[in-house]
Amino acid sequence: MIHSRKLTYLILGIVLLFNIIGMTIYSYLGRYLQYLGTEKIFIQIIVTLIPLSSFIFPPIFGKLSDRLQNRKIFILIGGVSLPIIYLLFIFIQNLTFIIILVLLYGVSSSLLGLSFILFQEIVFNDQSYISYYNSMVVLGWFLGAQLGGIFIDIYGIQNLFLFLLVFSFINLGLLVFLEEERDIIIEGFENYEAQQKKLNLLIEDGEFPLNTSIYYALLFRNFGIRPIMSILTIIMAFHLSSDSEIGFLIGFNPLIQFFLMILMGKLISVKNQKIFMVIGYLLSSIVIFGYIISIDFFSFLFFQILVSFSYSMFWSATHFYIAQNTTPRNKGKYISLANSSFYLGSFSGGLFFSGLLLVNSDYYVAMIPLIFFPLLSALIIILKFRNLEGE
Repeated sequence: MIHSRKLTYLILGIVLLFNIIGMTIYSYLGRYLQYLGTEKIFIQIIVTLIPLSSFIFPPIFGKLSDRLQNRKIFILIGGVSLPIIYLLFIFIQNLTFIIILVLLYGVSSSLLGLSFILFQEIVFNDQSYISYYNSMVVLGWFLGAQLGGIFIDIYGIQNLFLFLLVFSFINLGLLVFLEEERDIIIEGFENYEAQQKKLNLLIEDGEFPLNTSIYYALLFRNFGIRPIMSILTIIMAFHLSSDSEIGFLIGFNPLIQFFLMILMGKLISVKNQKIFMVIGYLLSSIVIFGYIISIDFFSFLFFQILVSFSYSMFWSATHFYIAQNTTPRNKGKYISLANSSFYLGSFSGGLFFSGLLLVNSDYYVAMIPLIFFPLLSALIIILKFRNLEGE
């Protein structure tokens, strides 16, 4: 059951464009700062600010949108602000102002991230459609990395934000048609809840008892693996002489995730959510170890496939669980907490990894302790996670 197919496809288009933009700036901001002559330590700090702002603001906007029962206004503000930010990036090269713009980008992306909440509401938590949303996210990552790279090869890194400006205007053009019929959404959820006897008992208390272990698991997984993703091209370059091979390996990850996200929508159920979470987190630890021991193209390819399975499994299972146990009254709060935990892990893990490199500048030595954090995520889920509906 979905509220509006037109609105469903519109949001899928919006999230595709937004993630093309997001992956492009994540992938090439460091190179742009290098082009400006920024010192390495400042490049690392500025790039780290993106996940910093992405864990601070989502809970605020999510809870506020729950209270106001309005997602559209927040999404529109985010969509309008993006072209302004990129336009300022084109004309500003002062490092202090660039830091401010990066933080503002984090605010805007947090606002646009509420589209996931609205999407779950208009599809009434349909697991298959949620998997389509996730697949559009990773397809955007793939296209952002590839199209951004092609554009930079042709027009130069100095025109990076011209590329982002064009896509942000296209995204804004789609956002103009965004609708939110809140009364119909709430009525649809009430009808759905009335058919779920077990779910209905939980609603009487006004709040779903979501298991908090999912947030700690997300945090520790990203704490361990995300810092490595930011230096993965450097690690690969130690063993691979071809930039085209490295580019293929990096782009292959989100491309295969596109299909895996759709597959997870078919495979994951209430009864096996915990299993998929645990396996996903265990695979993340194996992948970190794999990056340490990889020495050629095919070994890197194998572990890129594993990391694709890892992310698709734990991320899909976690968000299916949240979707099935929330309503329009609290959905913004819980989804935003998940996203915040995810980015808090990225930010704090990046700082931890930087500290390890200060102690020992060898990347491989610094990567070894990170293996244990996704294992901790798996252990947390094994010991603490319990899906009341599935058990």
